[in-house]
Amino acid sequence: ITAMTAPGDRIVFEPLTYSHISRSAALAGRRVTLVEADEKGIVPDDFERVCAQQHPKMIFLMSAGQNPTCATLPEERRRAIADIARRYGVWIVEDNLYGAMTREAIPLIAEFAPDITFVVGGLSKSVAAGVRGGWVACPAQYSSRIRISHSMMTGGLPFMLAELNARLVNSGDAHDIRKDCIAELNGREAIARRVFAGLDFNSLPDIAFMWLRLPEPWLSGTFRNAAMKEGVLIDDEDEFKAGRAEKVFHRVRISFSGPSSREELTHGFSILRHLLDNGSAGYESVA
Repeated sequence: ITAMTAPGDRIVFEPLTYSHISRSAALAGRRVTLVEADEKGIVPDDFERVCAQQHPKMIFLMSAGQNPTCATLPEERRRAIADIARRYGVWIVEDNLYGAMTREAIPLIAEFAPDITFVVGGLSKSVAAGVRGGWVACPAQYSSRIRISHSMMTGGLPFMLAELNARLVNSGDAHDIRKDCIAELNGREAIARRVFAGLDFNSLPDIAFMWLRLPEPWLSGTFRNAAMKEGVLIDDEDEFKAGRAEKVFHRVRISFSGPSSREELTHGFSILRHLLDNGSAGYESVA
């Protein structure tokens, strides 16, 4: 964002997204603009409306395994977004950290617009949370610009961490660990489906979280606080809002990856299910 845009430029975000990016953009003096999204992801017609009316310089999105909704953009929408962005001169940042974990065979938006798209990937989701290394795949003429901007903004990736990332990838160990991670996530997601059966939620077998709609009378923040009181940490919907909006989703994001065992995970899920099934009592105890 700082490499390819200037203070005052508008950056487009989905209403729900990895909000650390939208907050960082605002901190860097960029203006946050929201685009409409539905259960399949960004609505191309609304993206074109935003482009025509507000003239953004960049859009940040997750085309698959969207965090927190688990949405996956169909190919026709990816093509449409690429076409709209090119016509209006909008850079695309395609966050593929979770998308790389999914089984979707749909081409990345970058394949339809390689000249204007920056694909972000990394090992922290697919291999190990402590391996904080990533990469940007970008149009070749901007690689030096991105590398220098990254170095100036962050001081650069520590050498030992960079070497660890490289050796994991080049040796093939990262691929093997990723397969093990996916197998474990499959088992954990199956537990979630069993415990939360009958409720409305989005999840994917290879993704480490679910997006749960709360039954009456729960509100997102209230449920998060009730869960925290019972020793279970989850995220309410406000954690993922890129900016202020009128829409309320009444949802929470529940991660599968924190507990050290499936038994611990199942125990935490059971606590949440009990709260969900006893909403009135939960409200009374929190008050």
